[in-house]
Amino acid sequence: MRYGYCIFCDDIRSELGEKLSFMGVYNGVLLLPEFPYTLAKLCAQINLVTPSSQPYRSIILECFAPGEDQPLLRENLDTVHLDEQEQSGSSNDHGQSPDVVVGASLVFSPLKIRRPGFLSVRAVIDDAPVEISSLRIAEDR
Repeated sequence: MRYGYCIFCDDIRSELGEKLSFMGVYNGVLLLPEFPYTLAKLCAQINLVTPSSQPYRSIILECFAPGEDQPLLRENLDTVHLDEQEQSGSSNDHGQSPDVVVGASLVFSPLKIRRPGFLSVRAVIDDAPVEISSLRIAEDR
């Protein structure tokens, strides 16, 4: 089964051993004092997962600010060649083939938020749109 998830945070840091650290992770909502409001920085870590038996042919990431029709970002992600994705699919001890994970770190700096609503991330995978995640942006009252 294919799926994706996203972590919204204030900063993403690269650590030794190819680890990532997420600073200031948002838990479903980002509260702002007023609108419009300009954030110095907002980051999103997106991970897309597919079984090696169902490799990705193409991936386009899109991110939309609340109430905006045009994406903040529309970017093609490089996918590993189909044969390399399928080769990673040798079964484990339980007869399951491993997953292929494609990840991307997005950094918006600065980011102007004009109105409350949802900052949403979606992917167009093999020409089919897939909603990945959203972060609610609201006024802190």
